[in-house]
Amino acid sequence: MTLVDLLKYALVILVILIAGWFFLSYEKPEGTMHSDLGACDEPLSYRIGTVDPRFDISEAEVREAMQYAASLWSEAIGRPLAYFAEYGDIEVNFVFDERQELAVGEMRFREQIESEQIRTDQLQREYEIRRDRFDRKSAEYEQLANRTRQEIDNLNRWVGERNGQGELSEQDRLEFEQQRSEVERLQQRVLRERSELDQLANEVNNYVDQLNSRIDESNKLIDRYNDEYAGENRFTKATYRNLRDGGVITVNQFLNKRDLYLVLAHELGHALGLQHGSDPASVMYSQMGGQEIYPIIQLSREDERAISEVCGR
Repeated sequence: MTLVDLLKYALVILVILIAGWFFLSYEKPEGTMHSDLGACDEPLSYRIGTVDPRFDISEAEVREAMQYAASLWSEAIGRPLAYFAEYGDIEVNFVFDERQELAVGEMRFREQIESEQIRTDQLQREYEIRRDRFDRKSAEYEQLANRTRQEIDNLNRWVGERNGQGELSEQDRLEFEQQRSEVERLQQRVLRERSELDQLANEVNNYVDQLNSRIDESNKLIDRYNDEYAGENRFTKATYRNLRDGGVITVNQFLNKRDLYLVLAHELGHALGLQHGSDPASVMYSQMGGQEIYPIIQLSREDERAISEVCGR
């Protein structure tokens, strides 16, 4: 074999080895997390796939939500971990099914409860206004009634004193008429004030009845809501599936913008190689409800440790 033949043979062997290395690095097992493909060495790229119009969300809003989710993890590690690209490796799909129908029903139920609470609060305020007015009126009436009783007592005492002195003088009669007129005027005022107070008391009692009825209705709605929607709300709202050439995030359910941000942050965490955490406050916890999402979504210390361990600082 000549030297040229040996060089050709070596080149063939080299090409075979290079092709084999490329094939093995490209054909990753489907169960391997995407971070094992070097996601933290180079940022993940994602694209927007199918968005079912029944979600009533635009592609721009989906991109905004994904950007928020990506920034959450990127800020924790101090460098970009994911970005949008037209032909990105991670495809984000919104597939409408019965879970979203359930979510829509839950949102409407919540809106009904909130509307009921608004009406209850308004009724409570109106009741408190009338109750305060009744309390003030009642105190004023009590003062007027005491004054009237005092004037009557004074008049009776004056009459008793004058009766033992014989015939009344003209001045006594004038004084008597003045005192009697004042007592009668006060008595008439007491009657009017009492009538107004009774009417106000009826209004207050009516508002109490309405308020109790409204509270009962709100409690019934809350009981129905708890029966139909309460319980563990697991992250079955979305899934992440790793593929040989990327991955797929499939969203099936979300309640509102904040909820969507949390769902996407959770699934993007899986795409980055994170497993479920043990802290209910963690974005990567397997159940929803204990995470901090207002005013902003916050990673827990467990989340921060996990992304640091996977991606390193």
